[in-house]
Amino acid sequence: MADITMPKMGFDMTEGLIVRWLKKVGDHVNKGEAIAEIETDKVTIEIETFVAGTISEIVAEAGSRTPVGGVIARTGEAGAAVASKPAAAPAAVAVAAPAPVAAAAAPRAAVATTSSTGLKASPIAKRMASEHGLNLGDIQGTGPSGRIVRDDVAAAIAGNPTPVARPAAAAAAPAAPVVAPPPAAAAGATVVPLTSMRRTITRRLTQSWQSAPHFYVSMDIDMGATLELRKQINAPLAKDQQVSINDIIVKACGVALAQFPYLNASYVEEGIQLNPNVNVSIAVAIDSGLVAPVITNTDSRSLGGVAREAKRLIALARDGKLGAENLSGGTFTVSNLGMYGVSTFDAIITPPQCAILAVGAVRRTPVFKGDSNEVVAANICSITLSADHRITDGAEAARFVAEIKRLIENPLSMLI
Repeated sequence: MADITMPKMGFDMTEGLIVRWLKKVGDHVNKGEAIAEIETDKVTIEIETFVAGTISEIVAEAGSRTPVGGVIARTGEAGAAVASKPAAAPAAVAVAAPAPVAAAAAPRAAVATTSSTGLKASPIAKRMASEHGLNLGDIQGTGPSGRIVRDDVAAAIAGNPTPVARPAAAAAAPAAPVVAPPPAAAAGATVVPLTSMRRTITRRLTQSWQSAPHFYVSMDIDMGATLELRKQINAPLAKDQQVSINDIIVKACGVALAQFPYLNASYVEEGIQLNPNVNVSIAVAIDSGLVAPVITNTDSRSLGGVAREAKRLIALARDGKLGAENLSGGTFTVSNLGMYGVSTFDAIITPPQCAILAVGAVRRTPVFKGDSNEVVAANICSITLSADHRITDGAEAARFVAEIKRLIENPLSMLI
C-alpha cells in the first residue's frame, strides 16, 4: 500500500483544497495519471499519482483542506481489498497528527450532506455549497447546459443563510485582544466565502503592508517614441504576435533591474538578499482573483521573447493552467491598469519582492516643448514605483525610475 500526499506546488504553499476527485475507490490508476483536482493559493491544477495501483482509500474528501505532505488517498495492488467508507475517518485521524488536518474535518462533514454526484457544477460552486451545507441537487444551474456556477450558489446562500458556519470562527476572535473581531454580516446580506487565492492575497498583502515600510516615486514618461516603434514592429505581424506597450515596459524594467540590484532584492533575516536573476512578474486579472506569472531572465530576453512569453503566460492564466513553475521566483512585479483608463495608482509590494511598478494609461496631454514656451500634444504615461525602505532609499529609487523612463523614451536602445 502506498500513500498519496498533498504535493507542494510553490515555496509558500502550506495546504491545498481538494476540489474534486477524478478517481474513486476501486479504480485502477497508472503512474502519471491525474487523480484529483486541487486548488492552491494561486492555481487550480490536476495532480498525478507517482505509483500504479488501485485506489484503496480516499482520506481527504472533496471540499476539505489538507496540509502539504498530508495523506489524501492510498493505493494498493490490483485486486487488494479496499477500505470501506466508515474506515476512512479513523485512517485520516491516524495520519493527521498536525492540527491543520483536524480543522479539515468540519468541511468533510459538510461534504457528506452535499450530493453532487452526476451534477454539473464549477469547482468554486461545489466548494461554496460544501462550506454552507447546501445540496447541489436543490440548486438550479444557470450556466451552460444547466451547469451550476458561483452566482447560483451565492443566490442559494442568500435565501438560506442559516447553515453558514463562518460566525463560529468569528466568535473566537475576542480571544486575541489586540485584534478587533470582524463585523457580523448584516441581516439579509450574502456572505461569499474566501477562495484559497483570495485568502492568500489577503494574508500576503496585509503582511507586506504591515511589515514593509512602503514609499513611492512617480514619474511621467513621453511614450511617443515607444508608440512609433511599436507601430513599426507590429505592422507585418499577425494580431496574436504583436508587441504590447506593457511588453516594452516589462523589458525596460528588466534592463533597469540588472543595473540596480537593490531593486531586485529581498529582505531576509540575515540581511538583504540580492537575487542572481531578473525575473519580472506580470499581474494578470482572472475571474477568481489576481495572479502574477513570472517572465524569467527578463533582462536577457529580446523584446520579442518577452512579448511571446507574456502572451503564453497570460493565456495559461486565463485558462486556469498555470503551474507552480510559472508562479515562483519573481523578483519584481509590473502591474498595469492602463487598459481600464486609470491614470495613476499605488500598488502594494508582493512579498518577498522589494518593489512593484504601477503603470497607468497613456493619455494625450498638452506639454511644453523642451525649454520653450511652445505647447504641444504628447502621449504621456505615469508610472509609480512602490519600494521597501528597509532595502532601498528614495534617491536610488528615483534613479531607477529615471532609467526606466530613459529606456522607454529611447526604446531602440533595448533592441541593440
